Amino acid sequence: MGILDLGRYKGIVFAITGFLIAFIAILALNHSIAGRFADNVAGVKFLSTLRSQPAEIQGSIAAIAARLQAGESVDEAIESLRTAATSFDHAIISLSGGLVSDSSGATISVPALDSEESRTLVADGKKVWEGYKAKLDPVLRFSGSPYAAEAAPAPTPAPAGKNAAAAPAVEKDAGVQLSPRGRRLSSALADLSTYAIASQTQLSRIANELSSQVEAESNGKAGVLRAIQIIGLVAALGLLGMLFFYFARNMRKEEMVSTRARKETADILRTVNEGLFLLDKELKLGSERSMALNTIFRREDFLNLSFDNLLKDIVPEKTLKTAMDYVALLWGERVNEKLVKTINPLNEVEVHFDNPAGGFDTHYLEFDFNRVKSEGSLSHLLVTVNDVTKRVMLSRELQESQEKAQAQLDLLLRILHVEPDSLTGFLTDADVSLKMVNSILKEPAREESAFRAKIDGIYRQVHAVKGESAALGLKTVEQRAHAFEESLSDLKGRPTLSGSDFLPLVVKLDDLFNHLAQVREMLGRLVDLHHAIAARRTAGGGHTDAAKVDAWLAGKHDQTMQMQALPQQQPAEGEVAAGLERTLEDLAAKVASSHSKQVTVKCSGLSEVPEAYRRAVKDITIQLVRNAVVHGIESPEDRARAQKAATGFLGVEFTQRGNEGFELVVQDDGRGLQLDRIKEVAVERGLITPAQASLLDPRQTMALIFRPGFSTADRVTTDAGRGAGMDLVRILVAELGGRVGLASAGGRFSKFKIWLPASARAVAA
Repeated sequence: MGILDLGRYKGIVFAITGFLIAFIAILALNHSIAGRFADNVAGVKFLSTLRSQPAEIQGSIAAIAARLQAGESVDEAIESLRTAATSFDHAIISLSGGLVSDSSGATISVPALDSEESRTLVADGKKVWEGYKAKLDPVLRFSGSPYAAEAAPAPTPAPAGKNAAAAPAVEKDAGVQLSPRGRRLSSALADLSTYAIASQTQLSRIANELSSQVEAESNGKAGVLRAIQIIGLVAALGLLGMLFFYFARNMRKEEMVSTRARKETADILRTVNEGLFLLDKELKLGSERSMALNTIFRREDFLNLSFDNLLKDIVPEKTLKTAMDYVALLWGERVNEKLVKTINPLNEVEVHFDNPAGGFDTHYLEFDFNRVKSEGSLSHLLVTVNDVTKRVMLSRELQESQEKAQAQLDLLLRILHVEPDSLTGFLTDADVSLKMVNSILKEPAREESAFRAKIDGIYRQVHAVKGESAALGLKTVEQRAHAFEESLSDLKGRPTLSGSDFLPLVVKLDDLFNHLAQVREMLGRLVDLHHAIAARRTAGGGHTDAAKVDAWLAGKHDQTMQMQALPQQQPAEGEVAAGLERTLEDLAAKVASSHSKQVTVKCSGLSEVPEAYRRAVKDITIQLVRNAVVHGIESPEDRARAQKAATGFLGVEFTQRGNEGFELVVQDDGRGLQLDRIKEVAVERGLITPAQASLLDPRQTMALIFRPGFSTADRVTTDAGRGAGMDLVRILVAELGGRVGLASAGGRFSKFKIWLPASARAVAA
């Protein structure tokens, strides 16, 4: 925009400019006349001084005559006369051309003294002064003593006044003896006395007339100055009135336009559903905002409110800090606004508002920021706020519905891939374990030790369910059991416990019960589907779509359907053993894949497991196989460096030893137990002290892995990290009355040997 492109303000600017020009012109004229007036004042002052100087000269002459008559020294009086005469001489000479000198010696031009009449008066004054000066010359040139040598002058009295009357001439017989030079001085004074009176009168008159002329001109200029000031004041008032009228008219127009614009803005801000406001550079909210903002933020007072104070009570501190950093980033001049918008941390932020009931309501707000520029520079941020709670809730409901449907589909597909005997055994064992958890939760407890015992008992049951569900690939069951373990770990870490701390476990237990019921229900639907397809096939339905589905279902899982259709029929021992072998193989493959490893599992003798030991052996082998793959078997790269085959080997063998009982051996060809690492972890977790660690032999060191909470894993996962697996193995073996042996060679193998007694129940089975 050009400097003269003033738009609607052009008239106002021109009017003010004209007023200022007229005002400056009046001031300049006033200054010029005032300057001349000041010069005239200086001239009057100069002439007043000039008018008094002849009297001073006359006084000095009288003083000389008086001193001479009294026989006193005349040097001082003559010097005074000489000074007065010189001063008057310089003053009257400076009147030429209307120039005068002020008290500081500066020359000032007084136009009134340059007129024809003034020049005539000045010339007359100079002529009179020339004659006067000629009469003064003998006196001014006198020096030395005017008295005879034998006569001594009397002491000098005080000087006579300036206006003293002229003294009479000194007589020869006055009693004072004058020298010839003194008599000449006396004669000159007598001659000067008469002439001085006439000259003083003429010079005073001339000075008075000049002063009157200057004063007359000064009075005239003063009148002109007053007239100019009055005219200027009237003109200024007139211009001011015109400006006021012009401004009032334009302000009325602008006010009407502004009022209409404010009304339209207010209507818009009152109507829109979005919260709108401006942020300045100090991050203060502007005065204009939409009414929806009151509803969105549940407050009325936004005056002088800063953006951080708007958010600090409704969002977490971390979110607030991130939001403030983001808003500060938007003020950068070189920031790419489109790019920055993609990282908006307030795109969908969760906020909490207090409610009258003492709790809080959760809402979701969406903030959008747009930079406002004025004349090419960033001036404000326009903030738009929307309450997107309904949208978020609908989106989450839709997502949860989709996830639930997907989970059901995944569960169905997993069920279809699980061996029937394994699935049946899992559902039965899981039901028993969860009922045991329910019983433990119901047991009354008051002491801290009782609460800790409840946690350990629940942990064993849930860990067993988690292990078998992971082995069968039932991911949804495994995840719920893992979450249950998370809650138990949290309880373990608390310094004190109470009965109310176990209430959240009831909810998780109910969730597990319901989910297993869903698995059973889905299994029942598959059975019903099988019966329906079988009925159509029996009725001669031909090669229909139903027949195709039945062919797929029956061909792959006919055995599963038959098993579920006849739940009273118990699977044969060989089928149970085969199911456990497949479970262990699938578990090893799954865990190895998640850890980028390769492993081969070989099982033998599992068909010889007595019924009394069947569940315990299953839980023990599942845990040992998982531990072997996670902690024992190395990655293919590490095995290659150790000159081993890329695929690790894991053997599971169950042997009957007659009257000596049974022997379960789980062995791998992995890295073996790292004794130094075991000691280090035990010290870190406070299981032993560094001094105790230094005294442990290899057997005692290996025994540490059976301690509750011991694990060498770096982090907790669904496969390892809590230190519960080997503790569970120890407890299961102890409950059966058996014992555990452990052998290991660093970098070569690990071997667990478990002896189980030949109990009467086991033998009978």
